[in-house]
Amino acid sequence: MTAYLIGEVVITDESWVSSYAINVHEIVHKHGGKYLSRSGNIKQVEGKPTDASLIAI
Repeated sequence: MTAYLIGEVVITDESWVSSYAINVHEIVHKHGGKYLSRSGNIKQVEGKPTDASLIAI
């Protein structure tokens, strides 16, 4: 079964981020996941900017 995770994430407590960043790629691949798109180069074309990060797995 195919599933997509698309999220808009606002980090309010950065204490877990470094550990997550080290392990997330292994976790995704371990469960058969793959990145559909991955970039920090985001250009907003409409609406108001937010502090959120977008993710798609």
